[in-house]
Amino acid sequence: MNIYLDNDTDISKIDIKTKIIFVLVVLVVLINHIRFDNTELKNVDMEPFSEPVQQEIKNGKTFEHEVSGGVAEITPIADYKIYGRVYDIHYRPSKMWAAAVYPYDVSIGFGDFKFKEVYKSVKVRMAGTVSYYSYSGSAWQNHLSKYFKHEGGINHAFTNNHLCPANKNVRKGIKKLRKKDIVYLEGYLIKYKFRGNDGRMEEGISSTVRNDKESFLGNNGSGSCEQIYVTRVVSRHGDFR
Repeated sequence: MNIYLDNDTDISKIDIKTKIIFVLVVLVVLINHIRFDNTELKNVDMEPFSEPVQQEIKNGKTFEHEVSGGVAEITPIADYKIYGRVYDIHYRPSKMWAAAVYPYDVSIGFGDFKFKEVYKSVKVRMAGTVSYYSYSGSAWQNHLSKYFKHEGGINHAFTNNHLCPANKNVRKGIKKLRKKDIVYLEGYLIKYKFRGNDGRMEEGISSTVRNDKESFLGNNGSGSCEQIYVTRVVSRHGDFR
């Protein structure tokens, strides 16, 4: 395609306009990167950053859920809600274990993780299905010790969640999440059996306790993660269900 400029076109002005647009785009990206989300989520029946709400389901009814590459038999074991701040979100490669059932891993902090000082003091990285957090001695002494009586309190308020979206709209809500976002997730802790179209078989069950070192009740990853069939996602990006 050929582009022609008439004699009255000032190329220098085009360059200036292009530069202004570029600078504005960069500023928007930077603002979104450094912004600390303090959105008050609406129509959510839960206090912000409070303990996750969990209610055991006895004799949960198993149902089939179509996923990429096969079918998962899902059995709810507890109603579950969590309201906290996103630390990281990870999309599993399709060949990774349980990727068909749990395509997303999201680490979330609640409680005092609502404070910027706490968020900035704790560093998080995700490897495979596992989320690792760390902090320096100076971060504990100068910042974290103001909020936590002991270091075990950080572990209690930090969660790694494997997410199975109930439908396309919920999946859309999960995909929109970014680091630092405040998020509300609602659904079920589950156990599952996956039958792949290629003959592959997988199964897993969610943790149901906050301290898995004392009472291990889950598997997948290191075993201490919440495995959630997500029916609703609320964030600054909208209400998806």
